[in-house]
Amino acid sequence: MNIREVFDVIDLHAGGEPLRIITAGYPPLRGRTVLDQRDELLAHYDHYRRRLMAEPWGHEDMSGCLLVSPERPDSLYGLIFMHNQGYSFLFGHAILAVTKMLVETGQVVFQAGAKDVSVRYDVPYGQITAHARLHQGCVSSVWFENVPAYVVALDQVISIGSRSIDIDVAFSGAFYALVDVKALQKSVNFHDLDDLRQWAQDIKAAVETLGLARHPHEPRFDGIDGVVFTDSADSPDHLSRQVTVFADGAVDRSPGSSGISARLAVLGRRQRVERNRTYFFESVIDTIFGGIVLGDAPPVDGHMGIRTAVEGQAFLTAFRRFYENPFDKQGPFLLR
Repeated sequence: MNIREVFDVIDLHAGGEPLRIITAGYPPLRGRTVLDQRDELLAHYDHYRRRLMAEPWGHEDMSGCLLVSPERPDSLYGLIFMHNQGYSFLFGHAILAVTKMLVETGQVVFQAGAKDVSVRYDVPYGQITAHARLHQGCVSSVWFENVPAYVVALDQVISIGSRSIDIDVAFSGAFYALVDVKALQKSVNFHDLDDLRQWAQDIKAAVETLGLARHPHEPRFDGIDGVVFTDSADSPDHLSRQVTVFADGAVDRSPGSSGISARLAVLGRRQRVERNRTYFFESVIDTIFGGIVLGDAPPVDGHMGIRTAVEGQAFLTAFRRFYENPFDKQGPFLLR
């Protein structure tokens, strides 16, 4: 067998959202920061992302996380997030999944009988500490305090065709536009997903023309990362039902960790959520994540900052090894 480039990966899902953790196969990266290493991937190794995310190795909604060297001495890894179109600045579901994997594969040591264990990561926007809740030596759930969130715009009117729509824009590690699906006469369900994909592309384009998704200190964070469609929850015990469409029409199967932080920031500005109370969010496939407002964060460019945390479950599904076969002429592709 003629084997060339080999990639070792671990597949998981968090709340139904797939994640492919790449543990081996990439060359060492030279960037000092995680954001610099992300730029290096984009410039020199993006063909690896396309191969690992797209078919036939992956699929159009696959997301990935590459473990890289951290930039801080107390972080275990740096994390670079990828998808069908490129690279994201933060995948909350990846924090849940990577923590699950590291603890349950023995890469994070904890004392017998411990109830929890913590892991720090460097991500493009800063450092995140994740906390794994333990039960009989296994991870029952993971929670983490997200990077500070803030609201850029509330009830911003955008025009799409002949329609005017109210949206909110918030930053929670990346910029998100948030839309009530009732304004579109849609629901967060399987039947409306194709329509929501198209709406997401139109909304992103409209927001970009207004220049709302501009980071005050780092232009590499500019741009809408995803559109969060919110709906009434099916259960009276839950706050919301929501789905995030990101990248090239990828649909988040989970309630969306970063989307939850953005939503809590918006609801906090409207004084519709209490602090230190856990709220539950449903996904389009009925999985549940919890979110909580912890308190204030320093303002960003005049916008009030807010501290949020998200909790959910992740599960390992596969350990895999992919390799390039020089006789296989089928390149990566997406059926879109």
